[in-house]
Amino acid sequence: MQPPRDGSRWAAAILVAVLLGVAFLIFWPVAGRPLPNPDHVPAVWLEPLVTMVAYGVAGALLVDRRPDLPFGWLLSGAALLVAVQAVLVPPAFAAVVDGGNGSAARWALTTTAFGFAPIAAQGLINIRFPGGRPATRWEGLLEKTIIAGTVLVILGGLLSGSTLRDVAGDAGGLTHPLTGGTAIGAVADALQVLAPVVVLLGLVAGIGVVVRCVRASGTLRQQLKWRAAGVVVALLLFPLAVTGRLPAVTNSVDAVVFVLTLVMPVMRYRLWAIDTVVRRSLVYGATAVAMILAFAGLSALAVMAVSRQVGVPVAAALVAVSFVPLRDRAQRLVDRLFYGGRQDPHRTLRDLGRRLNTVPGGDALASFGHATATALRLPHVAIQRTDGTAIATFGAAVEPMRRWPLTYDGQVEGYLVASARRGEDGFDVRDDALLADIAGQLGLALHTRILTGELLASRQHIVAAREEERRRLRRELHDGLGPVLTAIGLNLDAAHARLSTDTDSAGRHIRDARQATTQALRDLRKVVHGLRPPVLDDLGLAGALRSQATRLAPDARPRIDVDIADLPHLPAAVEVAAYRTAIEAITNVVRHSGADHCRVHLHVAGNQLLLRVTDDGAPTGRPWPPGVGITAMRERAAELGGTCHAGPAAAGGGAVTASFPLQETP
Repeated sequence: MQPPRDGSRWAAAILVAVLLGVAFLIFWPVAGRPLPNPDHVPAVWLEPLVTMVAYGVAGALLVDRRPDLPFGWLLSGAALLVAVQAVLVPPAFAAVVDGGNGSAARWALTTTAFGFAPIAAQGLINIRFPGGRPATRWEGLLEKTIIAGTVLVILGGLLSGSTLRDVAGDAGGLTHPLTGGTAIGAVADALQVLAPVVVLLGLVAGIGVVVRCVRASGTLRQQLKWRAAGVVVALLLFPLAVTGRLPAVTNSVDAVVFVLTLVMPVMRYRLWAIDTVVRRSLVYGATAVAMILAFAGLSALAVMAVSRQVGVPVAAALVAVSFVPLRDRAQRLVDRLFYGGRQDPHRTLRDLGRRLNTVPGGDALASFGHATATALRLPHVAIQRTDGTAIATFGAAVEPMRRWPLTYDGQVEGYLVASARRGEDGFDVRDDALLADIAGQLGLALHTRILTGELLASRQHIVAAREEERRRLRRELHDGLGPVLTAIGLNLDAAHARLSTDTDSAGRHIRDARQATTQALRDLRKVVHGLRPPVLDDLGLAGALRSQATRLAPDARPRIDVDIADLPHLPAAVEVAAYRTAIEAITNVVRHSGADHCRVHLHVAGNQLLLRVTDDGAPTGRPWPPGVGITAMRERAAELGGTCHAGPAAAGGGAVTASFPLQETP
């Protein structure tokens, strides 16, 4: 028989039945009525209470949302059987204590056998988790064996006289109303030995979960790992449990751990598509547990202080008044568990901003990304430059992903990239707004990081260029000027040796020394010119540009007009950079443009020296490839903190525009 597709009514009925059982089990000791085995209160009171709440809430939830899966029905069935036990056994025990040994009381005591149902349900769920059916033929056989064993154990408990004697304790002497003294009773007693066998088979089913988890991959493995973790804990505690070294309250904890290891895959991996309802169920489940415990504690205190007639109503009133605050507190805790700091964006931004300000150096962005992922429970957060280069990364990237621009002064410096929480289809409005605010804080930090990197690269480039220049000077002095000076010395020595005996030969050596001296001066002048064009010192920047323009176009084709306003005293580095950039631009016009006219305009605007070289050559209609000359112009401007753009002009021809800051930088 297939479970009904619409499980809402069934879920409501399950919750009502479980709540009645919980209420009765709380009321009974508060009313001063006796419990079986008063020396083992956790086993006869706390364990059924926790099992009913945990299994009942989780089971009703699954029945409501996924009635086609067996998990909710198994949990609900176990919770209902425990509720029947909780409602029937205490009154029956009280009746026996008062001398009432009727058949109804003795039959009610046999329902203690229903307490075995949660253990069997765990084994069956382990076999079918997470797909809803056994994964292999052997697991199917194991499932049938556990079902048969569970039926026999419960049936044996219902028909066994030993069950009555175990529950009644000192009020013993009871016999089963149907099978007492019969062969059926003896068989029922013997069937109880199957209980540990079923428990062991349940452990085997749990080991199967661990094996499937190890063999699985991807999302399936992530779903299985929570249940596998619960199984491993149970396996480690099993030897202590069977030897009686664990307190009785451990069974109550086991029920909670089992349900939690089912709920965690639902929350984190959207298993069975019920995560939204899980959040609500956790809120109301936690509220219900808190109210139950509060009612029990307050009732006990009030009964001791006043009387039962006054204490119980007062405790109920106090618990009812506390419902809304407890629910709101539980809602905040559950929301923080699922969404981190999304519910309190102001606090989240404040904490992240504090972290950004306190972490020094290049670790700030990495620390900020880690903090963002942790605060919002995101699996992946990255900070990237506009070219996609990752500056800081936390976690492995998973789809779906979104990115938010990191802007500074109107310019996009990079992107904040984040993956949605596992099991979610994307980011909702609140996530999007909070991450956009976080991106707004990161723009300045990323801009600073990029500037720092560019400054470091610029310094390294300057140091490398300086060392290359030193190497060039050493090579030219050693390979060029050195041999010439040596030749001068040798010729002078030879002339001195022949001066008194062979004047003609001495004169020839002196002439050779003179020629070598001239060559040495040319080589030295070449070295000096490489450091700084002497024409700048002789003619100034304007005169040097006009002189060089005349050399580059001696026949006035193209005609080169140099338009330079009155310039203030320029820093030496700016003067050299502007001169070499202008000469390179003019050279490109003469060689490549085919223009008739070239104009060089140089002026100061604010704290910048602006250079513009234009021509009326044929338009290319496409960007200029960055060759050696264009790259050199850009590097000269960048070294001084300026810019240089070269390419086709909007009005036709070509244009080179460069700016050089005039303020000295420390």
